[in-house]
Order: sequence, then structure tokens, then C-alpha cells
Amino acid sequence: MRLLQVINTLEPAGAEVLLRDITLRLAHRGFETEVYLLRSTGGPLEQSLADAGIATYRPPVGTVRSPRQAVALARHLRAHRYDVIHAHLFPAQLWVALAARLAAIPTRLITTEHSTHTRRRRFLFKPLDGWMYGRYRHVVCVSESVAQALAGWLPATGPRLSIIPNGVDVERFVAAEPVEREDLLTCDAPIIMMVGRLDPEKDQRTLLLALTHVEGAHLVLVGNGSTQGELERLAAELGIAGRTHFLGSRGDVERLLKVADIYVQSSHWEGFGMAALEAMASGAPVVASRIPGLADVVNSAGVLFEPENAEDLAQQLRALLNDPARRAELAKQGRARADEFGIERTVECYDALYRETCGVTIDPRSPDAR
Repeated sequence: MRLLQVINTLEPAGAEVLLRDITLRLAHRGFETEVYLLRSTGGPLEQSLADAGIATYRPPVGTVRSPRQAVALARHLRAHRYDVIHAHLFPAQLWVALAARLAAIPTRLITTEHSTHTRRRRFLFKPLDGWMYGRYRHVVCVSESVAQALAGWLPATGPRLSIIPNGVDVERFVAAEPVEREDLLTCDAPIIMMVGRLDPEKDQRTLLLALTHVEGAHLVLVGNGSTQGELERLAAELGIAGRTHFLGSRGDVERLLKVADIYVQSSHWEGFGMAALEAMASGAPVVASRIPGLADVVNSAGVLFEPENAEDLAQQLRALLNDPARRAELAKQGRARADEFGIERTVECYDALYRETCGVTIDPRSPDAR
């Protein structure tokens, strides 16, 4: 079966890591999978696909949001026949829908919805979303909260929605060797860590405000994005610049998580919470904002605080830093919770969905059966 995965970029984030992980594993299940990127950044996720011999295509188009993307993709689809085309994130979802129409190919299109919130969920964009999602045979949601949000926005999608929770390569995070703490800090201080894009929806601002009330702790932010300059200025204004460390995008997140005394996910919204799940797999106690999707994943295996409430977050952080036994118990519970979201289970669900979409059935006695 020939499968094409289409996504905006492979800059490290939840959807991008999921695509990489399922693509590598599908290759071992007999799928001939290729990846189409609207923009290449040459990062570690791209390199891991190249190392595995996965073909990756990049169009000669300047920007991700250019309508020329649909034309270039249609040309690619006419030249390379695929059984299933799987789109992730907007605008890749829109360009796949348009390209399939332009190329006049069979409509075996699947998309995965990764978030409970998009900026398009306003009346002006409803016709566009209605048309776009209507082109997909299956719309996979990464959590029940995502499915409820999308069905509430576009009730007509309801019959085509299914839920396949994201998964994490638990063993990779369990077995990782920690980085040297001295490479991060020049002092012996507690490390609070967050991994994610430095963009408004991740709300690192609340975490910075909370840090002013957590004496002695240092904050390590992993990732880059549009708000980095703003966050650096805020840290300086708050007098915590010396305790705030911006590492940028890293390819060794699993090693960094091993030295976190507490992991925080302070997002305004999340469809699932892959970064928090990775932290739990690493054995870090997790503190997360009480929002749909993220709270469902963390559940009772972590500590939840009210979104945008820096005082509540600071109180939870102080309590955990002063209670090593509680941190150890949360680490144990988080590790067990992560086991419930192993990547192999996610891959099995996508395997079954692709085969069902193409009308392929597998004899359970066959070597190909999983």
C-alpha cells in the first residue's frame, strides 16, 4: 500500500513527532510511505526519516500559505499514485483537499485534527472549513476533547470522526541518558522545564510570572517561536533573566527531560499534550494547565492548575519542590500513565484505518497481521 503523509514542516512539535514515529513504524508493516513537506527546515525529524530511507518531497514554493502549494502538490499527486493521502495541520489540510480536486484522483483522503482550537473557528471561515473537512473520508481526532470541539463547530463531520490517541515511544524516554546538569546550570538549583513552541497558545508568560514566586528555582525553556523576544524582555523586567534559560530547538529532548525536577505545560489549549506525555515517560513529575485534551492525558498522574493563573501555578510548584516524596510518587504515576499511550498502539490503529479505507482485509493468520 502506498501512503503519502503531508504536513507543513517537521519542526519538532506534537503532530510532527507523531508523523515521524508512525511513518518509521509503518515501513516495518509493509507500507510504502513517503512524506511531503510544504517547507523544509532540515531539522532532526527530517534527518531521522532520511536515515531510514523514507522519501521526502519538498515543493519549489516559497511559503507554506501560498496557493501555489496546491498546484505543486496536484502535480506531485498526478506523477506519484498513492492509495491514501494523509494530511496533518492547516494549511496542509486545505492544500491537500484542493490538490486532490485539481489532480482528479480518487478521494482516499484522511486528516488528523490535532487541536481543540483553531483561529479559523469564526463565522467568516465556517464555509471554508465545511468544504475542506468535507473532502476527507476520515477525520481522526487525537482525543475525545478534539472530537467534541470539531463536531460542535461542524456537526456534519460527526459521522466521519474517529479517535486515535497520540502515542509516544516510551522506551526511548525511559532509556535516555541524562545530560550533565552542569551543561545547563552553573549552580545546584531545582530545574523547572517546559518543552514547546514559543508561541502565544503555549503561554510561557504565565510560567515566567509564576517563577517570580518560586525562590531559587531555574526555568529551562526548550523550543523557539514568535514570542521569544517578548518572553526574554519579560524575564528581564521581572528580574528573573538569570534564572531563565532559552535553549532553542533541541534534538536531545529525551535527555534534557531526565534532569527536570518538575515539568510544566502551561498551554492555553492543547489537543492532546504530547510534550507532557513525553515528560511523564521520562519520569518527571508533571504540572499542567487544566484544559481539555491536556487534562485528559495527564489525569490524576500529574498536578493541574487553573489556566493563566500564575499564583496557582506558583503555589503548586512550591509545594512540589518542598515535597520530594510527592514528586517521586507523581513520577511513578506518570510513568505508568505513559505506558497507556505507547506508540505501537497508535500505529496499529492507523494501520487498521488505512487498510479499511482501501478495503484491504488481513487474515489474522497471515504474517502481515498485527
